[in-house]
Amino acid sequence: MLVPKEEFLAVDEQIIPTKCRHELKQYNPAKPHKWGYKNQVLSGVSGFSYDFDIFAGDQSNSYPSDAPDLGVSSNVVTRLTSTVPQHQNYKICFDNWFNSPNLQVYLYKKGLLPLGTVRLNRVPNSNMPSEKELKKRGRGSMAEKVAVIDKVKLSLVSWFDNKNVNLLLAYVGSEPTTTKRRYVRQDKEYVYIPSPQAVDVYNQHMGGVDLLDSMLGYYRIHLRSRQWYKRIFFHMVDMTLVNAWLLWRRINADSYMPLYDFKLAVSEHLRKAGKAVMTKKRGRPSSIVGTPTSSRGGTPSRIPESPVPAKKTRKTPARHQDLPLASVRTDGIGHFPIWKKNARQICQNCSKFRSFTLCEKCNVYLCYNDKRNCYKEFHEE
Repeated sequence: MLVPKEEFLAVDEQIIPTKCRHELKQYNPAKPHKWGYKNQVLSGVSGFSYDFDIFAGDQSNSYPSDAPDLGVSSNVVTRLTSTVPQHQNYKICFDNWFNSPNLQVYLYKKGLLPLGTVRLNRVPNSNMPSEKELKKRGRGSMAEKVAVIDKVKLSLVSWFDNKNVNLLLAYVGSEPTTTKRRYVRQDKEYVYIPSPQAVDVYNQHMGGVDLLDSMLGYYRIHLRSRQWYKRIFFHMVDMTLVNAWLLWRRINADSYMPLYDFKLAVSEHLRKAGKAVMTKKRGRPSSIVGTPTSSRGGTPSRIPESPVPAKKTRKTPARHQDLPLASVRTDGIGHFPIWKKNARQICQNCSKFRSFTLCEKCNVYLCYNDKRNCYKEFHEE
């Protein structure tokens, strides 16, 4: 099933971070990770990635069969927008590396509404005022020129803030203008300057790929390997998990789960659902003797040579028990009871009584005696 696209879409570059020696590695000083593989992404305002295209040199310069050759940069937009429904009021935003008048005309005739910054050397006979002239007029000054190319009306807007900004678009112009608050260092006060409508629309809907990069950077899969393709593979895994989390938030609008907890839930489901408990631990045995610590307790700074046993108290506080996922709890595989003679915790089903019975797979205590059978109720659907 195809995921319905958002009204405002953005095409932008992202960097898959790596410093391995490979011919596809690129350098982009404007990105948070400057070295890595270049990946062009079609994203929504929410950060959901609908399509992507990894740059692979000259062989990446392709375009759809029904589209003309608009150049290396503009062909990226024609490829990524080939799956966007036509004549349904979808807006496409991109920066000045992709934009050109021919691209604007092509997208508009396909029923897509383009908007983006532009380099003036790509717009012939523009005759727009220079940055020096706009700076003399003052902060917030703007200029607009309209032209018809192949029966498509295009608007070229120049606006001066801290520096000159040029936009080329086919469905919105400078009117109606709004105001923006800016701080003037010389006068040490805030002033309000006029702002064209095109700048507001562009700023509101262009940051989808940047938002995706920020979510990927929170809990990225870190891997040190000399095999270059593994970095791309795990980047795609991270993008898939972020997309799945954003879809979950669309469906469950009334509830919220952090991205970190969502990734843990997916990993728990893949490791345990429908599988028996692995009794043998994989990997090298640990050299530290003692009880392993979780992320809640932190990592001990040193191991005492002669640990002193803790004093026994009459009432031991209940240990925090993480409940398993519903898909793990009800899969009916590997849920064997274990009798803990010297340990007793609150039952996670009735939350009233303490029990010695521990589920080997779920790792929670449950009542299992002649009066109550919380063990069976807990694992039923």
